[in-house]
Amino acid sequence: MDWGKFKLELLVGQAVIPYLSEIARLRITIFKEFPYLYKGSEDSETTYLQAYAKAPDACVFVVRDGTTIIGAITGVPLSEEPAAFTAPFASGPYPLDTIYYLGEVLFFPPYRGQGLGSRLLKEFEDHVRALGRYKHFACATVVRTENHPLRPSDYHPIDGLLIRAGLIRHPEFRVTLPWPDLDGNVTENMMEFWIKELHSLNRP
Repeated sequence: MDWGKFKLELLVGQAVIPYLSEIARLRITIFKEFPYLYKGSEDSETTYLQAYAKAPDACVFVVRDGTTIIGAITGVPLSEEPAAFTAPFASGPYPLDTIYYLGEVLFFPPYRGQGLGSRLLKEFEDHVRALGRYKHFACATVVRTENHPLRPSDYHPIDGLLIRAGLIRHPEFRVTLPWPDLDGNVTENMMEFWIKELHSLNRP
């Protein structure tokens, strides 16, 4: 796929290490926004991202404008995530070892609305399907009320991107996780899963 002035790079294993700080800063900046409202730190984010250099089949795609990372997508087998996060799948129809988890699709604000998210998600899906070991990929989005006091008037949820990519919302698969809010207080936040069935690259 031609990315024009942008450069796409796939990072796996130890190739992730040199970019941990830059990806961490991207995450911290964007996760302050609605709906995450998460107060991260470079230390905690860097520690979290180190798992992508160690977990089997984990991957990070980064998008550059010149030499600067302006977007990224992360993925890891869902079975590599903590048990508290995978609990909704414990007794469901989707065996953990058949699901690949999409961590997030992130772009700095000036680069949104240009179709980069859809293109990056397509590259990600092709990569996961090519691994040949996963039947589904899934992601989780933060659940916020329509009248949340911090919801911006021009907020556009990621739902449209996920629907266009063929993911289906499964509100029956929900998980509640604690994280520090912007005021520093740790609160519980609900997330719900989206799932897409994968097909072989040789199938339509």
